[in-house]
Amino acid sequence: MNARERVLTALNHEEPDRVPIDLGSVGPTGIHILAYERLLKVLGIEEEIEMWDVVGQLAKPSETVLELVGADVRGIRVGGSAYNPDLLSATELVDHWGTVWRRTEDGLCFNIVEYPLRNATRSDLASYSWPDGKNPNLVTGLAEKARYLQENTPYALLGEFAGHFFERAQMVRGFDTFLLDLAANRDFAEEMMDRILAVEIDIVSTFLDAVGPYIDIIAFKDDIAMQSGPVISPQMFREMIKPRMKELIEAIRGKTQAKLWFHSCGSVYYAIPDLIELGVEILNPVQVQAADMDTARLKRKFGKNLTFWGGIDTQQVLPFGTPEDVKAEVRRRISDLAPGGGYILASVHNIEADVPGENVWAVYQAAHNHGRYPLR
Repeated sequence: MNARERVLTALNHEEPDRVPIDLGSVGPTGIHILAYERLLKVLGIEEEIEMWDVVGQLAKPSETVLELVGADVRGIRVGGSAYNPDLLSATELVDHWGTVWRRTEDGLCFNIVEYPLRNATRSDLASYSWPDGKNPNLVTGLAEKARYLQENTPYALLGEFAGHFFERAQMVRGFDTFLLDLAANRDFAEEMMDRILAVEIDIVSTFLDAVGPYIDIIAFKDDIAMQSGPVISPQMFREMIKPRMKELIEAIRGKTQAKLWFHSCGSVYYAIPDLIELGVEILNPVQVQAADMDTARLKRKFGKNLTFWGGIDTQQVLPFGTPEDVKAEVRRRISDLAPGGGYILASVHNIEADVPGENVWAVYQAAHNHGRYPLR
């Protein structure tokens, strides 16, 4: 099989020749630039490193590295000049939503320091300068790039946009303030989410008008859980988040038949039946250290409906384990998630700055050694 055939077979819940692999096709499967430098040293490669995501300080893996690890997916991200953050200095930027991010001189990534709508009223929502989701600069050159990748490479093609109206509301309002809004200022909270959702629907429509015919997977994100459980009550999720997610998914489905990939960190177990009902086909990142995210149980209960994308622990094993610990982790997740297809191997969110290069390389060594079908 070539890479695209391998991925599509797994996504159709059939067993390909081996478990497909992803590294850096999308933000949540990326690698921090410091970890990438260590990986290059282990591989004996000297190359100029391209910064792919400034906020997360993520590297763009080169084709040389992607081929060495056996990565089966390539990504294409909505962006261009309309999406790029405005760098105020080497350590401060403002994103296209007006949120200010900063990192210390020795910081490993940027963190939010100013929320533009922290003290806003409902009248302020009407006058705020929201991003233009129909800006053609969002997709400059992407149709040509997507067509080329689909027609001239063997890889599965994943299209990425943000989509996170719930998380974005926290980014412009403040995490604590917006959660209070949901409980005590509901009209304000709903209007804010509706305005953000309208922008995201415009963005994904503009994106899919350009790349929809060429992509195999469309990825969007919204963190609806944390380490210990839901961010908000399941009832509030079903009343306020799920209907808007349905609206976003319907907009996507009107533009492409690509497989629907959803990212939420944390203990998302409570919402998986809702996600399946909404048409989500792929769940990422499968945060195995979070509550209720046992991979064997997830596969047993939801494996007929969902493909799991991720699962290799980045909280404990990758940064603090030995290469042998990493290989055992890979064997475990393959054993739990890969039987019958329905699994794409990747890290649980980004491979962070403290991960040794030997451990990064061990992931892909083990994936090739233990991910061949029929599984043993």
